[in-house]
Formats: sequence, C-alpha cells, structure tokens
Amino acid sequence: MKSAINLFYQKRLTTKKSLLNFNVKNERKILKAFLLRRLHQLFFELFQHKIQRNQNNFSMECYAMDSKIIQLLIQGIIETGEYTLEGIAFYTRIPFDVIYEAASGISHQFSITPWARVVNLYLQVKPEIEKVLIDRLLEIREKNHTAVSSLLNET
Repeated sequence: MKSAINLFYQKRLTTKKSLLNFNVKNERKILKAFLLRRLHQLFFELFQHKIQRNQNNFSMECYAMDSKIIQLLIQGIIETGEYTLEGIAFYTRIPFDVIYEAASGISHQFSITPWARVVNLYLQVKPEIEKVLIDRLLEIREKNHTAVSSLLNET
C-alpha cells in the first residue's frame, strides 16, 4: 500500500512538473494560436460584407472563406500603395507564385506561418485594424473568467 501511495505522489509531482514545463515552454505558442484565431474571427467580421457581396454561394466552405480572407488582406496591403505583390513576397519570405495565387483567389490552401506573415504585414500598413483587435482583446479581459473559454469554443 505504501508503494502505491508513493507512486501516486510521484506521478502527481511528475504531472505538475510537466504542466509547469508546458506553461513556461509553450506559453508564447499558445498565445500566438489564440491571437491568430481571434484575428481570423476579426477579419471575417470586417470582410463579411465583401465576401457575401462577391459570392453567390452564402454557404462557403471554410477553406474558401480562408482563401477569400487572405485575398482581401493582400489586396488591402496593395491598396495602401506601400507594397506590390513582389514586395509582399519579399517581405514575408513567401514565394511570389504563392502570393500571386492567393491574391488572385486561385489558391485554397495557405498554411498558418505564411498566413501569420501576411497578417503581420497587413497590421503594419493598417494600424487602425491592430487597434480594433487590441480593443476587442481587452474587452475579453474585462469580462469574467469564462470569456476566454467561450471565445475558444466559438465555431
């Protein structure tokens, strides 16, 4: 019986150490994933009227919605006049043909790293959008402790 108790406490200490390592080691990755999810929601809200106006099919698949959002982000960057497609490709370190296809709406797959790089550039050329995002994140903070949970459970 004593060995079972020792095993239990040993397992518990190991689990606590794992949780501490997980929190310290991956905190920035978790925050980045949370932020990217919230950015995706924000861009969907901001571009919803453009997406629906340009699409006859209101029940777009998720990948088509993502493709449309990235297309609108790239177009928004170009509209500022600060970057061309070549400049976006150079700055984000994404091959030009990938940027071109995304800007044209041809590509339906854009992984998270290039997506984050394009969003970063978009927020740099449109700082007012970054302010909106920060305001919305602070609204979550000011709500109760279940606000983050409910945000993560949104579909």
